[in-house]
Amino acid sequence: MSINKDTRTAILDAAQDLVQRQSISGVSFQELAKRTGIKKGSMYYHFESKDDLTLALLERANIDLRESFERGVGKTPKQRLDYYFNIYRLYVIPSEKLCPAGAFAGEWDKLSPPVQETVKKLLITQSEGLKSVLTAGIENGDFKDQGQTIDELTQWIVSCIQGCLLVCRIYDSKQAFESAVKVINCYLMPDHKAE
Repeated sequence: MSINKDTRTAILDAAQDLVQRQSISGVSFQELAKRTGIKKGSMYYHFESKDDLTLALLERANIDLRESFERGVGKTPKQRLDYYFNIYRLYVIPSEKLCPAGAFAGEWDKLSPPVQETVKKLLITQSEGLKSVLTAGIENGDFKDQGQTIDELTQWIVSCIQGCLLVCRIYDSKQAFESAVKVINCYLMPDHKAE
């Protein structure tokens, strides 16, 4: 039983790498079988279809992200916001990947409704986690809302980060990301004056 679980994890790891680098259309059971060292037919033991694989991949990413936000609860809001940025800075950008949810945007109309809903669920988890960080920071004075609602600030930051990942990949540089993080941090500081 543990062999099956390890094989399933290896398949998901290989699929996630392919999705984040090439999109879901770059994933085939043949390629996954080659990368994991199993027969293509054995793939169907673990995942009945590409949608089944995609849903499992997105659910795993959702759980990992939720647990990541939960681990930060004892830290200061500034530390938690830095940790959020470091997920991208340290793990996504150097590998020239997109985030698991953002990787599906280019083929949105080709995705099945269950996959679309699961991608949205992952972005909601990201937004809710970030919203809790911003709320805590505003309540304790680490951040200032600058006259914006928490929802507006959250959507702005998530949109900035997702867009930066695309620009970083195109230019093969993390400068756009670092510039966005600098502006976000500056904007949230209590002594910043919104215009």
